[in-house]
Amino acid sequence: MQIDQLKVNGVSTPLGYHFDYLTFSWRFQSSEFHEQLTFKIEISKDDCFEEIVFSGVTDSYYNTYTVTTEFLEPRIRYFWRVSVDEVSATSYFETGKMYEPWDADWISYEEPTIESVTFKKTFSAEKKISSARLYSLGLGLYEVFINKRKVGDEYLTPGYHSYDLIQQYQTYDVTEFLQDSNEVTFLVGNGWYRGRFVFEGGFENIYGDKQKLIAELHILYSDGSTEIIKSDTTWNAITNEIVENSIYDGEIIDFSSKCKPLTVIMDKASKQLLRERIDLPICNMESLEPYIFRDTANNLLLDFGQEITGWIEGVLPANKPKVVFKFGEILQDGQFYSENLRTAKQEFVILNNEKERIIRPRFTFFGFRYVKVEGLNEAEARRFSAKVLHSVLEERFEFSSSHRKLNQLISNIRWSQKDNFLSIPTDCPQRDERMGWTGDITVFANTASYNMETRAFLGHFLKMVELEQEQLNGAVPFFAPYPKLADKDAHNPFLKSAGSAVWGDAATVLPITLFRHFRDLGLLKSHLSMMMNWVDYIYHQDEKHGGKRLWDFGFQLGDWLALDLGIPGTVFGATDSALIATIYYYYSASNTAKALKLCNDSRASFYSKLALEIRTALLTTYFIGDELNLIPVTLQSEVELNRQEMGRLFGGIDISTRVDTQTGLSLLLRFGIYPSESARLKLVNKLKERMIESGGALTTGFVGTPELPHALFESELVSEAYSLLFRETSPSWLFEVNMGATTTWERWDSILPNGKISGIEMNSMNHYAYGAIEDFVIEKIIGINLPDINDNTNTYTISPRYPSQLDFLSGKLETVNGTIAVNWEIQNENVKLRIDVPARTNINLILLNGERKALRTGTYQFSDVIFRNDS
Repeated sequence: MQIDQLKVNGVSTPLGYHFDYLTFSWRFQSSEFHEQLTFKIEISKDDCFEEIVFSGVTDSYYNTYTVTTEFLEPRIRYFWRVSVDEVSATSYFETGKMYEPWDADWISYEEPTIESVTFKKTFSAEKKISSARLYSLGLGLYEVFINKRKVGDEYLTPGYHSYDLIQQYQTYDVTEFLQDSNEVTFLVGNGWYRGRFVFEGGFENIYGDKQKLIAELHILYSDGSTEIIKSDTTWNAITNEIVENSIYDGEIIDFSSKCKPLTVIMDKASKQLLRERIDLPICNMESLEPYIFRDTANNLLLDFGQEITGWIEGVLPANKPKVVFKFGEILQDGQFYSENLRTAKQEFVILNNEKERIIRPRFTFFGFRYVKVEGLNEAEARRFSAKVLHSVLEERFEFSSSHRKLNQLISNIRWSQKDNFLSIPTDCPQRDERMGWTGDITVFANTASYNMETRAFLGHFLKMVELEQEQLNGAVPFFAPYPKLADKDAHNPFLKSAGSAVWGDAATVLPITLFRHFRDLGLLKSHLSMMMNWVDYIYHQDEKHGGKRLWDFGFQLGDWLALDLGIPGTVFGATDSALIATIYYYYSASNTAKALKLCNDSRASFYSKLALEIRTALLTTYFIGDELNLIPVTLQSEVELNRQEMGRLFGGIDISTRVDTQTGLSLLLRFGIYPSESARLKLVNKLKERMIESGGALTTGFVGTPELPHALFESELVSEAYSLLFRETSPSWLFEVNMGATTTWERWDSILPNGKISGIEMNSMNHYAYGAIEDFVIEKIIGINLPDINDNTNTYTISPRYPSQLDFLSGKLETVNGTIAVNWEIQNENVKLRIDVPARTNINLILLNGERKALRTGTYQFSDVIFRNDS
């Protein structure tokens, strides 16, 4: 037996984090089956566990244990231990300042705003140091150095969060950095805080007009005495060589710029928003080396072979008056191309470099595969590598198969997730947007949580959603953080409205999805208010509109970027947006009821009743007997009239709305919205007709795409589902692969079959939303299905299928009890199947030959039959 991967709230050894609750989790591995095990969890103030402050036991098969936090004290390292039989493992977590008042002041500078400022403080520590902690926050972005050594291995600190509602400070263990004489240096730039950001070319000074800093260095000496070095007006401030920095535009460093002293002043901003971090660090996760070539315009290009988020770093030669790196996603006509970035420059410029040095940006990041280099020759450019930056998340899924293009698709999806999981889940990492769109992550959360341990990352994002929701009377914005811009400045409708289906439903979909994957009851309980407030927001509007239990009012996006209108380039889909919105109204009410039941909260009954009422309204509105009502009243509802007006205003098109689209039919089938089995079969036949009409291609957008392949499969249209996945002509996932994609695209036609970009107004090659297809591969082909949300026995269902397009397949999912592995290959027209079942895991195996097996810990071999593309 072995216990490892100890985490607190989904984070390994969290230092100075905020803890609303404590969920301890661990991985247990054993080669033997264990019917019942009781784990003991102990928390102590010392690593010898002589001063135990909490003790508890659990027999949870999911290896989680949640406790409240009333015993926690400020700035304490707590050790915790999990034990079973003779096996134990120990880890720690450390609190921040918690409720302690700050001795330090916010400091800034008196002079007019500059692009980057350096704050410094020198001090002596003449006694032997036992430990030292630095608590700090620089706004916009900052890096900290002690005695010229960078503190910590994270970048773009403190990340992006709702600075007007919460200000997350970081904690660093700097014990090993301090000497007798010390200099602490903070380099602070613009970032999201005051640099250009948001639509329409961007807005500056969204959260503040000058950089500022607050810092406390707490030193504990070996003799028991303490000292606090705190930010105040005794610090120094100077300009530095970073003369421009922007999230969208990049960074300019001028080594000829003279450092000028600045006048340090106390910033009188409140300290009430300061709180320990809950976000994960952004780190350099891997390095890629370039292929160097000249494009057809004789530009020197670096090709890193993979679209990434990050920057480049390398050795810059001496005596270079100007070196420019320009970043882009694709080539056009064999040349470097960046027009789809809109107003984002994405450049890294170094001026007047007089000596050889290692160079990198500090306060920006780029989305790129290609880099155009000016001012260096090929040998000099070769000394630069790409650094992949994203929030630190553990990967938990592996896939391989005989189908090279399917393997590439899974790789593309994973890369789009990594590239857009930077502090918050962004829509894209390259153009002038990079915002935390709620709709994108609503449809992708299930796939994301198969791929990675998303608890802490998405938990942080949900906190931003909740904070913004509190400002909007229960509505959920289209993105979080949600910049507050004056009406006269913000013309984009997304900046002036909130509370639409799918996007707003992130408030209920993400908490339930995270619980299904990780069984963190503390995390779920922390989001109950947000879930209820979102459903209540819709419900109260529903009541004002007559209590019909139809969401047929307000502003909706419908099936965003669908193809079923047949109008090239449009963002609008054909599906009745009231149908979509009302189904999600039902979905959110159901999710909220489930969450409350799991937490033994009596308020669940209201939401269960509401969900039933919404379902009834859907049935009476969209069905006449067993027949789908093709002309429901919702086609002329307020929400559809609003959407059609938006189509005319922003798209110059007329939207022809229907119910029986691929998306509409898939939603009805997936959510069980039909009055009888006869009605279900009629929906299935209609869906089959729609697939035939489209030549087997999808016509779905953000809403329909995640549901369509599942709906086909679950409707016994298995051949159609496989054909959809393995389709190689546009529109399809493998068409993107054929066109050389290394990430997933925003639009089905981002690149046309002739290799030309389809447009530059809204066209990213690195969006994860359509990567939601991966959960179909996991659940319907590999066949791994998570335990039921109410299951306490860690029982998975595995039902592998064998598409004719594959000769072998391997899928591995890391769980809290080890790895579930499904491997099969075709031998002489028979399937040789192997299942690896980890400790404390139950498997219900359903074979295609009709056999059902109950599996426990161990490795199993089976023979199965091939139903190739059965339907």
